[in-house]
Parts: sequence; C-alpha cells; structure tokens
Amino acid sequence: MNDAPAKPLVTSAVHSYSRRHRLAITLENAMIWLAMALVHVLYAWVGSWHASTPLNDVTSVYRGWLDHATLSGSIPGIHEPFVYPVASLLPMWLADVLGGHKHYTQAWVVIVLALNLFALWWLTFRRQLGFGARMRRVTAWFWVAFMVAIGPIGIGRIDAITVPIVIIALVTIRERTVASGFAFTFGAWLKIWPAAPFAAAFVLLRRRWRLVVGALLACAVVLVPIMLFVPGWSIDNLASFITGQTGRGLQVESFAASILLALSAAGVEGYSVAFNREILTMQITGPGTQLFSEILTPLMFVVMGALLVYAILAKLAGTRLARAFPSLTLALVATFILVNKVGSPQFFTWLAPVIIIGLLWDGRWFRWLALVSLTIAALTQIIYPWYYGWVTAGVPWAVMTLLVRNLLVLGLLVASVWRMWPSGPREVSAGRRMLRGTTDRRK
Repeated sequence: MNDAPAKPLVTSAVHSYSRRHRLAITLENAMIWLAMALVHVLYAWVGSWHASTPLNDVTSVYRGWLDHATLSGSIPGIHEPFVYPVASLLPMWLADVLGGHKHYTQAWVVIVLALNLFALWWLTFRRQLGFGARMRRVTAWFWVAFMVAIGPIGIGRIDAITVPIVIIALVTIRERTVASGFAFTFGAWLKIWPAAPFAAAFVLLRRRWRLVVGALLACAVVLVPIMLFVPGWSIDNLASFITGQTGRGLQVESFAASILLALSAAGVEGYSVAFNREILTMQITGPGTQLFSEILTPLMFVVMGALLVYAILAKLAGTRLARAFPSLTLALVATFILVNKVGSPQFFTWLAPVIIIGLLWDGRWFRWLALVSLTIAALTQIIYPWYYGWVTAGVPWAVMTLLVRNLLVLGLLVASVWRMWPSGPREVSAGRRMLRGTTDRRK
C-alpha cells in the first residue's frame, strides 16, 4: 500500500527533470547563437577603423569588380580571366543588391552571419535532444571560439561564404550524400578548397556515386545559365582561377616564404618584400623564390595524390571510416595551405569545418588538434591585421610568429597522416580480412 503513490511521484520528477534539461539546452543554444552574432558585430566594427583595413577586399576589391563589370560589360571569370571561380560573384552581387554602395560591407557581414547561423542550426537546434547533440554543441562552441581567435579575416573574405557550406556538407554527409556532393562542388565554384573534403569523401565513402551526382548538379547550376544566357563566355576564362595561378609569385605569408623570411631576419641578404598591384598581395623576392614559385603548385597535386593513395591503403589495412575521413580531410586541407605559393590569412578559416567533423567523428583525438587549431587561428590574427606591417618589414619576432604558425599547420598534417593508419589488433585484423576478401574476389 505504501508503494502505490511512488510511481506518479517518480513520473512527475522525471518529467520535471526533462523540462529543465530541455530548457537548459535551449538556453545554451541561444547563448551560442548570441555569441556568434556578437563576434560578427565586433569584427565588423574593428574592420571599420583598423589601419590594416581587414575588410578592404569586401569594401573595395569585390565591389570594384562589380563596378568594372557594370561599366565595361565584361564579367570577370566569363569574359576575362578571374582570380576566383565564377560563382564567387554571386555573394558579391547579393551584397550589392541588399546594401548598395553605401552599405555594401554591412550587407556582406549580414550574409556571412546568416550563413553561419544556418550552419549553427544544424549543430544546435536541429535534433537538439538526439544522439550526439551534446557533442554538436561542443563543436558549435569550438567554432565560436575559433571565430574569436581568427579575427576580422573570418568574415571579410569570400572564404567566409564557403566555411558554413562545407560545415553543413560534412555534418550531413552520411544521410544526405547527394546534397553534400552538391554543396562541396558549389563551394568549390566559390573558392577551390572545398574540393579537398570532396576528394576525401570520394575516396573513402562507399556511396561515392551519390557525391558525383551532387557534383554534376552543382556544375550544371553554375555553368548552364552562363552557357545559355551569357554571350561571349569561354572555357579559358571559366578555368582561369586555376590556370592563372601559374604566374603568381611567392606570397609573404606562405610556408615557403616564412622560411625565407626567417633566413632574412637571421641576417641572410638578398630578400625583399614588395606589393604586387596586379594580384593585390605582398610578395617576397630573392634567392630561391623563383624556384618555389615554379614547383609548389605541381608539388601540391603530387602530395594530394600521394595522400589519397595512402588513405586507400589505410582503408584496406582496416582503418575505421570515423578515423580515416576527418584525418584525410585535414591532411588535404593542410596541404592546400602549406604546399602553396599563396598563404593568405583567410586560408586558415578552412581548418574550422575539418576540426568540427573531426570532433564529431573522432573526438578524443581531435580535441588536441582543436587546441592546436585555436592557437593557429590566434597567431593568424596577430599576424593579420594587428602586426602585418611588422611581418613584411622582417621584424624578427613577427617573422618567427609567422613561421611558428605555419609549422603548427605542418604539425596538423603530420598528425593526420599518422592517425590515418590503423592501430590496435581489431583494426589490423579487420584490414587483413578485407585484403583477403579482395584477393579472393580477384582470383
């Protein structure tokens, strides 16, 4: 008789705890969103007065390209060579539609914020009580911290448009593979780097044909309207964002240049830094710079090809997908950054989506890489915009900051390659069984 009232009391307590738990999660998600919005407001404000003009690409360069196209009738990437893939003009044009000349930069920041909040929705409010929801909130906090660490450059370049697109594609790749293939490819038509996670997924996922379907759809969305409705287009101009890189010099923030700058700061003579008005970057000249400029682009493709082959071998040897995919993606993105004669600070925003998927799929390992990536982001902000003039002037401590930042990215590359190979008897034995099965099928 005494036990009879206990069941309703327990049920009531459970419901009360459930309501408090839901409320706590909703409040945490709201705090994440508010923090992300405040980061955008803060760095839009910093960009409005800072001497290095970290939002200058948006305010002057992007809007200048639109003005040029309007006045001349020659659209970059369609009628003439262009440094970016042609779809990058879409967010630039949208900012002009929303803000006009007077509020162009503010409109750009609003577009970036809207995309970032949409990506946050996939990490926070979508399935906020489902499996893995707590870890998705952790990754959302990581992304906010990363945005704080990297500074105004996180919102002031075309790369800021691609980051949330890649995050959504990575988070949903198992359940929406076609959509992820579309997102990766469309992102690559904005800025080439999303080709790296696409390549990793194509090599390691079983349903790779779905990625290809999504990629073909994205190419059709971008190219078919141009081919049908824009007269005077040419394949050479559409591909100029790739072919035009061959004539570039060695940008001062690149990994190779940071080594040469360190030599210069140590007393080696013959190096100088100057602004290239054609492509709007600071470049280094001196012994070895021409060689690096010639070999880095082909070397990048060689290294990426080697990484893809290595990943296939690791997969056959038994490495689990949850380890292999984020590690390969990180390795490819790090290669894009390091084996490159361009080393712009916005490149380091690419690390955020990769670390996010790493935390979701292989969290124990990637939590250490997340700390390294936050350090890389903070050093990137120190380099640009705060002490960029000191770097280009060859001030020793600033040059060493640049070199250390780049060496940390190299550390991420090495760690990701090491992580890809199977460890432990379970993975190795699974790999052996897979290899035996492959051999038997061939016989």
